[in-house]
Amino acid sequence: MNNKNLHNIKNSGFKVPENYFSKLEDSIITEVKLKNSANNTGFKIPENYFDEFEVPIKKETKIISLFNRKNIITISSIAAAIVLLFSLNIFNNKTLSINDLNTETVDNYILDETNDFELADLFLENELDETQFIDYDISDDTLESYLESVEVNELFIE
Repeated sequence: MNNKNLHNIKNSGFKVPENYFSKLEDSIITEVKLKNSANNTGFKIPENYFDEFEVPIKKETKIISLFNRKNIITISSIAAAIVLLFSLNIFNNKTLSINDLNTETVDNYILDETNDFELADLFLENELDETQFIDYDISDDTLESYLESVEVNELFIE
């Protein structure tokens, strides 16, 4: 609604029920009478009732803490046993062999977990002799099959 048309509105939008103001006085008088009669409930307390009134106090109960040392040790040992049970892998009956490892996994392990000095310690100097490489004869068939496999792999890589 625009503010320009506010001066033209003659109806406020609020309505009063019929005969509201004529019945208002009667409704107020009825409310007052109800409040006066509600004060007199009809119930009475005997004299000196609260002077003689006593509530029996129960003995204090023993409080047992859930987080005492014994419970914590018990719970943590059970949790450790469960973790150990699953980490030992006793449910897996499959035996692993060296053939189950793929070459890429072994290569990545060697590259990530070892350094050059550790690899050099594995090979003695007398084991790496040039004559072993020079005198090594490769048959023509072996060389040809290797070159064919390299050419095929290079085609798939590109």
